[in-house]
Amino acid sequence: MIKVADPVLIYSKRKAITAFFPYAAWQEGSERREMLDMLLRAAVVSGKQGFMWQWVGQHVTALLDEENPVSPKRAVILASPHLAWWDFANNEHLIQLWAAATAVVPYTEDIGRCVVDTLLLVGSRDSLRPHLPAGMWSWLNKRPSLPPVCKGRSLGTERDSVRTIRGLGDIETLTSYLLLIWSEWDSILSGFEEMRTSIKEDFGGAMTGHHRKELLRRLGSVLGQLDGGLGYLRQHNPNLPGTHIWWARAQYKELRELLLEVDGKATEGLIREPPQSALPFGLLTPAGRCTAQVCHSPSVSVVACYDRSPSLQDFTR
Repeated sequence: MIKVADPVLIYSKRKAITAFFPYAAWQEGSERREMLDMLLRAAVVSGKQGFMWQWVGQHVTALLDEENPVSPKRAVILASPHLAWWDFANNEHLIQLWAAATAVVPYTEDIGRCVVDTLLLVGSRDSLRPHLPAGMWSWLNKRPSLPPVCKGRSLGTERDSVRTIRGLGDIETLTSYLLLIWSEWDSILSGFEEMRTSIKEDFGGAMTGHHRKELLRRLGSVLGQLDGGLGYLRQHNPNLPGTHIWWARAQYKELRELLLEVDGKATEGLIREPPQSALPFGLLTPAGRCTAQVCHSPSVSVVACYDRSPSLQDFTR
């Protein structure tokens, strides 16, 4: 029986445990999933990034072969957060096979969690990031619940990761990304200043109001969990350092204050803007029609009147 108190012992046996993975992956398709479940629990308990020995790379490649059934591919995806992607001889080909497998394996919360964890993990490495198909980042929009110990989420707060997601130019994916990596379980690594820049430059417009509200709710939730104290959090992640609460609270509080400031300025700008000047003729709709009366006289005059004046709600829809 695997106990949380045995992480060092389990990690020392990782080569032997890894050797069983190909067999366990094929058993998964016969509804005999006990071995795969036990292997994955061992990887989680070890607490080590890249738990599965790089020796398994050639077998993972075979399991992901496009002619194979879905079940071994599903097993690889479930194990993917524990693979040493950076140590594989042909990681470019392997990443592409993995990405293709995510498109054919039926979605579950577990699958979404493992894909996003792996995506953030691989995307945090300069040597691996270019091999990810651009479309893979849309997985972030599924927003699965990530576990307390999640290497991908932690490493996903690096500066280059933030810049990569910003570079996609998609506000929905950027919002999903921030909602996923802002967590009471992790402080922010080198991407903190890039996040501050993103809040000011990407979320300051009138059309991003609902994204700001989502982010503010998330930051409020994270700060609320941090207020529970280190003892509470260590019940789920015993490895949190003693400085975690102080450091994480300071970062998330500053981001929340900045987001509130940006939101206040955006709202103030909408209120101050004259409604008529904000509606050029090309944007007139049946909800705000303009009717005209022409009087045939020596000098033609046109009288225009709106059925109703646009409200603030019109601008924020």
